[in-house]
Amino acid sequence: MSQFDEIVDELYGSAPEEFVKRRNELAKAAKDDGDRDLAARVAKLRRPTQSAWAVNQWVRANPDDSALIAQLAADLSAAQRRSAADKMRELSRRRQQLLNASADGVARTAARSGITLADSAIREVTQTLRAAVADEEVLDQVMHGRLVSAVEYSGFGPAGVFVVPDPVASPAPGSSASKSRPSTSKPASTSDTDGSDAADARAEEADRARRELESHLAGAEKNEKAARATLTEASQAVEAVSAEIDELAGQAQELREKLARCEEEMRFARQRLTAAERGRSEAKVGLREAVASANDIRTALAEL
Repeated sequence: MSQFDEIVDELYGSAPEEFVKRRNELAKAAKDDGDRDLAARVAKLRRPTQSAWAVNQWVRANPDDSALIAQLAADLSAAQRRSAADKMRELSRRRQQLLNASADGVARTAARSGITLADSAIREVTQTLRAAVADEEVLDQVMHGRLVSAVEYSGFGPAGVFVVPDPVASPAPGSSASKSRPSTSKPASTSDTDGSDAADARAEEADRARRELESHLAGAEKNEKAARATLTEASQAVEAVSAEIDELAGQAQELREKLARCEEEMRFARQRLTAAERGRSEAKVGLREAVASANDIRTALAEL
């Protein structure tokens, strides 16, 4: 594991309120060590939202439970590739049960850290876990506990999966299906010819339908790609503003601490000023008394 990976694991495993301060410390340490590239990469890391933080902590605390999400994603992908409808229905039911149980687990893990997730945050957790089942990139972020914000998948099933029907098994030699197959040497009857024409027509219709669906799919995938690009740009804008807010919050905290120190020093200075003014007043009284005494002595000398 690289030094950067170690830093990322530390930051995304820490409490949200400690993230910015610790990130800045680690970035400064890397810069002081002369590794400006590492310092820049660390400085760009973003503080996770509450729901993302909760998922990160759940993955770290419950690796066996989170592994079930990865296994379900693999099972769904395999079933969809094989177009196994019964298996897909079974896995869909299991997916909903697993998502509900996992979201509850995330909430319990957060509660053990003293944080109660709101209903909206729990919904974001469920959306993120559903996206992890459907999208390999999201799944990778979840399994590594490095989520920055909640994710919502809007595609149709696991990303990048193409449906391939199950192969039709050929009848074994000598089976009833093999025996009932018409001999190639038998002349075709009129009914056989009509059936063949109908089959050809159905095949052509199916081919047209397939081409039409493929055309629609190409358009839908193009729209999906454009929507993903728009979402990426919007997410980057959110992250940029969030980073700016983090930096300003850090500066504001530093200024508040500096102001508190200045006010404390000013309070002590005022106390010293009061003591000095009191000393000056006493010195003035002493001076007056000394002057009076000196005048009395001068008068006595003059009278001799």
